Amino acid sequence: MAGPEPPPSGDPDRPTEPLRPRAPARPPAARPVAEPAVEYPPEYPPEEPWWSSPWAALTTGLLALLIGGVVGYLIGNSGSSTRTVPSGPPVTHTVTSTKTVQHPVTVTSKTVTQAPPNPADEQRRTEAEEKVKKLEKENEELRRGEPGA
Repeated sequence: MAGPEPPPSGDPDRPTEPLRPRAPARPPAARPVAEPAVEYPPEYPPEEPWWSSPWAALTTGLLALLIGGVVGYLIGNSGSSTRTVPSGPPVTHTVTSTKTVQHPVTVTSKTVTQAPPNPADEQRRTEAEEKVKKLEKENEELRRGEPGA
């Protein structure tokens, strides 16, 4: 299948040659005919499991407690009394033990005497207390003046 020949290289104004006719279109492939769709009723959602209900869980817990109580009662009061099987003549064991424990007790007494206050230190303490009272009073006045307080 050779294509059309190219135009001579010396004549740029020469018109192009018509192309060969288009190949006939193939008929579309036959599709298999599908059977008509059968409509089924809508599916119902699956049922929730029994343990998703809080009543089922509560009932199961109470039932387990009841069964446990009955089993415990039957084991504890099985009706058989404790039996002692004699294995020879009775034996008496006497154990005596005497132990004296001494705890040392230490008593310490401490006497603290306070030196008389220094007048210079006492004056500084008094000035500091007055300063603190003054600052607290100013702070309280500022708080009362605030709109959010």
